[in-house]
Amino acid sequence: MPKYKILINGGENPSILKDFFQYTDKYFTNISTSEDWRDVINHFELIKPDAYVIFMDTAYSEPISQIPRLKINTHYNEAPIIVVGKADDCKDFEENHPHTAQLLIRRPISSDNLALSILGFLEKGFEEQIDDDHKKRILVVDDDRLMLKTIKAALEDKYEVTAMLNGVMVEKFLSMNNVDLVILDYEMPIMTGAAIFRMMKDNEKYSRIPVCFLTGVSEREKVEEIMSLKPRGYLLKPINMEMLLATVANLA
Repeated sequence: MPKYKILINGGENPSILKDFFQYTDKYFTNISTSEDWRDVINHFELIKPDAYVIFMDTAYSEPISQIPRLKINTHYNEAPIIVVGKADDCKDFEENHPHTAQLLIRRPISSDNLALSILGFLEKGFEEQIDDDHKKRILVVDDDRLMLKTIKAALEDKYEVTAMLNGVMVEKFLSMNNVDLVILDYEMPIMTGAAIFRMMKDNEKYSRIPVCFLTGVSEREKVEEIMSLKPRGYLLKPINMEMLLATVANLA
């Protein structure tokens, strides 16, 4: 699998970037750049990145203000611009810099989910984001009734949420409804989350629906098993509500 060349601005964020760079061997070639305009342009000329990622919390005003100049520079290669920041910063960015970035990733987010979000965006190809007013529909599948109740309560004010206790009816539901995100328990009886995920990926009608796994297992071996399937994200149980809301906002 070819690796994507990622140009990163905001390399002083150790909480995410230190772990994010572990995916250099598998998915990305990560190159840090500085806020200096000349460095950014030189990197675009020399490496022709597949994406330019800006972390707003550590490198906000200068790189953001440079984007219009970057887009008309002869060395800019139409690489999508991805901005990562706290939810409030992303909201402010959308209001003050519309159509500046092709992808906004809201924090909090783990380095694993950051990698999956960028990878999923690049692998599906560039698509213009479409702003629409319809209430996004989310399907949540988990054999734990309390987990379903908890997630539905957290999301139903903003999203239309359907909950299922197993995966038997998932394909039928997808065939009859437009779904913006599927949240799947990774390990379930009858039909596992992995089996549902593969079914969706094998069907052209559902293959582009984002999938986020839920798992109660945090061992690195299990996490790597989940990552190898390349869902759009995953969440650990017990659910962190702030992480849940940010993840859903990123994916739906």
